[in-house]
Amino acid sequence: MLLTLGFLPIATAQPPHSVIQFDTLTKRINRIMRDEHTPGAQVLVFTKDSLLYKLNAGVMNLKTKAPVTDQSMFRLGSISKSFVAVSALLLSEKKQLDFSEELKKAAPEVQFSNPWEDTDPVRIVHLLEHTTGFDDWTLKDFAVNDPNITLQKGLDSSAATRHSRWRPGTFVAYCNSGPPVVARIIEKRTGQEFESFVQQHIFAPLGMKTSTFRRDGAALTHLVTNYSGGNTPREERYLHILERPAGSLNAPALELMSFVQLLMNRGTHAGVRLLDTSSIHRMETPTVSLAAKAGLEEGYGLHNFVTSYKGYIFHGHDGFINSGLAYYLYNTELNLGLIVLVNSDGAGFGKIYNAVLDVILKNIPQRLPPAYTLKKAEKESLLGFYRASNVRFGFSYWYEWLTNVSQVVEQDGKLMMKNLLDGATTPLRPVSANRFIRLNKKGYTTSWALVRNDEGQKVLTGGFLNMTETTALSAWFPIVLGGFALLMSVLSIVAGFIWLIRYGWLKRRSQLLSAMQVRMPLWGYSLSLPLFLGVTLVQVPANPFTVGIVGVTAVTIFVTSILTVAFAIWAFINLIRYRRQMPNRFDRAFLWIAVCSALLVVAYMAVWGLIGLRLWA
Repeated sequence: MLLTLGFLPIATAQPPHSVIQFDTLTKRINRIMRDEHTPGAQVLVFTKDSLLYKLNAGVMNLKTKAPVTDQSMFRLGSISKSFVAVSALLLSEKKQLDFSEELKKAAPEVQFSNPWEDTDPVRIVHLLEHTTGFDDWTLKDFAVNDPNITLQKGLDSSAATRHSRWRPGTFVAYCNSGPPVVARIIEKRTGQEFESFVQQHIFAPLGMKTSTFRRDGAALTHLVTNYSGGNTPREERYLHILERPAGSLNAPALELMSFVQLLMNRGTHAGVRLLDTSSIHRMETPTVSLAAKAGLEEGYGLHNFVTSYKGYIFHGHDGFINSGLAYYLYNTELNLGLIVLVNSDGAGFGKIYNAVLDVILKNIPQRLPPAYTLKKAEKESLLGFYRASNVRFGFSYWYEWLTNVSQVVEQDGKLMMKNLLDGATTPLRPVSANRFIRLNKKGYTTSWALVRNDEGQKVLTGGFLNMTETTALSAWFPIVLGGFALLMSVLSIVAGFIWLIRYGWLKRRSQLLSAMQVRMPLWGYSLSLPLFLGVTLVQVPANPFTVGIVGVTAVTIFVTSILTVAFAIWAFINLIRYRRQMPNRFDRAFLWIAVCSALLVVAYMAVWGLIGLRLWA
């Protein structure tokens, strides 16, 4: 079958690829880009030795309307980390790098802290598999924009994030703090700047002629402009990130395809072997986490994550930098690879790669391992409540702790995982006593393992998500209490407008509305809290590379966090002082309940360090 893009022949596919409906895929992608206002995209589908499908769609820049072409370069973000892993494997094969080596010996100049260092030191393998327990960069680190910063200077700047929050080698928590350390060790062992080493030993052999970690060379003319804001796109500046090996790579899709085909060909390119087959296998295989030791195939290898779709194992990596999104996936058994690159942070990216997977695997039947029948004790051990733990961002755990809570239940003889906040349920398919497959409606078949942490608690771990057992009371009580506090805040906002109207009406009649000294600060609290939550939960995830500097968003969060607390305390003090000036029982009861709920919110903010929150600090 002759596959085409428009009227240009691309490649002749062989079964089973010949049944893929690429014309349908093109229509779906174009529709998604139009509906989601995605400016530009590159999409490739390929085998280990041929290109099956290529789509250059949209524009590089909304002002110039320059179209996306083969030469257009996209920001690949964290896909850069895969090049750190291959570089490390090249040195490992030459016996210049031992993954079991302790960090303090390999790079004593790199600052870090690990309470378990005497018995469980941080090793290079932990840096590569994201099991150090390090926190991710601070928002201040994400906002750094210095084209001349050296790797060592960047590492010095982010030293505070390299603190092991749990025993190294136990749980995966993705972070940008570890991979650049490996890149620095590579520099020390080779005497070359990391970018120069990659250029010589990876880019050049693979024919990646324009790929670069900097805004130089072809990137000066062929790099796309990134946009944020979805329906109302806002042009983003080029960001020179804190530590380039973590996520600064720029490349066109066709050049990235050469790298992915190197992995699919188990280390060879154009008939030349660059890596041993065993090195590729090692890159794809998680080894040190508790989940990996429990037999879980999925997780995070050496800067290569493992995911499952319709029961088929795919390897790859994604990337996000300053509103640019990128993704590569491949499966050597099916001899299929895909690349999706976009220059917008909207919903189009996720919908596009879901559409690609759906179309290219449409005629491939789901393949899952046989279901395992849990014994009564095994089932009872699994059932219960679980809360997110061992998270990537320490900063955001105040929110995840409250909202990311699930329950494993049995319904009609089937195991289900239920999110307590929205009630969404996902089937769980046991494949052994301690391993399960979570059957996502979109086709993803994520594997999970039930393990125990150092405290002996049960932990459901899968991919980058870890959930530790908790009690029903601990799971539900904060959600109910938090929901009630938010409800009272909303009611207080409405009441505030009513109070102002009543105050004006009574004043014309030379009368006074009682306890205005309580009502007004309570209203101030009820207005400040949703503004604080809204900006923090919407703007920070949407603009992680910009909110770490003094600006409108950061200052708004700082000011509203203080006003929320100040108004709540002011309202409470006045409630005590003027409690006898409230003759109406309903008013008195409402104000007491509303003010006390506000104090609960203040206490929660104090526990999590949210009062006077300075994202730039």
